[in-house]
Amino acid sequence: MTDPTAAPKKPRTWIWVVAGILISLFVIGIALIGGAIFYVRRHISTQVVAAEVASAEFERTRARFAGQEPLIELRGNHNDVVHRRTAPAHPELQTLHVLAFDTHQEKLVRVSIPFWLLRMMPNRRVSLGRNEGVDFDSEHVNFTVDDLERAGPGLIIDGTDPRSGTRLLIWAE
Repeated sequence: MTDPTAAPKKPRTWIWVVAGILISLFVIGIALIGGAIFYVRRHISTQVVAAEVASAEFERTRARFAGQEPLIELRGNHNDVVHRRTAPAHPELQTLHVLAFDTHQEKLVRVSIPFWLLRMMPNRRVSLGRNEGVDFDSEHVNFTVDDLERAGPGLIIDGTDPRSGTRLLIWAE
């Protein structure tokens, strides 16, 4: 028999608080994963194209920088040349664009990286890694976000990696 004078049992509030926190963290995790997938799909494009199509795309993009010398000249055998340029006052850089064509796989890759994301990198170094299956020897091509901001908008790299044959065009806007 139960004691009629005893207080009614109190619900365990801490269980509901912990369950609510766990559910919230799960929903936030799903949202972050979904956001990352959306971001990558929006800023990276890869397609298989004929060499002629890729060449036309490079020429069309390169025409925007007619007469401009790239910041880094790829010459191969670790003999790349870095041209120092300091742009006069210019608006803050918004996007780093990469256009690459792997001649062996006939893969054209377009990447757009917002500068706010580059500025958040711990050492502010920009690395041209082996992304999206494009074979490019990037060990000797190093530059920082500060170098790019000092140079201002324009052509950064225009050339072909002599080791792999990958054509590369990088510019900042």
